[in-house]
Amino acid sequence: MDLHKNYEYFKIHAFWSNDITLMVRELKDQYAKGYATQHDIILRFLNDALFRGEGQFSREFRKRNKKYPDLSIPKEETKGFEVLELRTHTNKLKYLRRELRKRKETFSVSDHLYFSYFLKVGSKQKGKIIKDRACIYYLVVIKISKQTLSETIDELVEAIRMGTKDFTKELAKKSQLDEEKEELLGVENIVKVDVLERELSLKIAELDEKDKQLDEKDKQLDEKDKQLDEKDKQLLKERKMREAKEREIKRLKARLKNDS
Repeated sequence: MDLHKNYEYFKIHAFWSNDITLMVRELKDQYAKGYATQHDIILRFLNDALFRGEGQFSREFRKRNKKYPDLSIPKEETKGFEVLELRTHTNKLKYLRRELRKRKETFSVSDHLYFSYFLKVGSKQKGKIIKDRACIYYLVVIKISKQTLSETIDELVEAIRMGTKDFTKELAKKSQLDEEKEELLGVENIVKVDVLERELSLKIAELDEKDKQLDEKDKQLDEKDKQLDEKDKQLLKERKMREAKEREIKRLKARLKNDS
């Protein structure tokens, strides 16, 4: 599923559901191979999702001290191409200003900058992890055109901040978030977050297991306490019987003494 919206200086796309689940899984599996591999995974997804797989990839951008576009998109009305450069970051818009400072260099070889980041469904309840959703991640892509070079960086940053705030609200509604219990959050590092959540889940599972063991021990102690109480009652009963016998023996001895 996807949502897109045009703003004055830019356009925002968001994708979620099964396709994003599969892509996130691939990103996590390829984590050790570094940023370039992750970059290609996202770029390949965008080529399929936005351009029907018609874009032509450029591997040249990896060459030292050289700048090339990431993807060339055929223009329908001409035989030329539009070219784009993809930048994927964490923490939503934290690194937007940094990328815009390099826009002259970026737009010297590209027509568009695609600034992307991930959002994640989080619980408003502190410490709770969302587990009952098929997909909790969203890929958000902001398309910034070369024509924005005439705008100041401050104006662009402010416009994009306001736009993404508005867009995120619409995204939450369209993807049917329970807004009383859930919210869309920026992701610091999609792989590290997953690792930490797994560790947290394991810790919670360990604590749950320890709680069960403690509950079982408490039951055993309760049972022992009951057995001890029962023994105490039995001992008290036996003591009373013994005292009664002693009194009876004492009475009989006194009677024998009197009779003699």
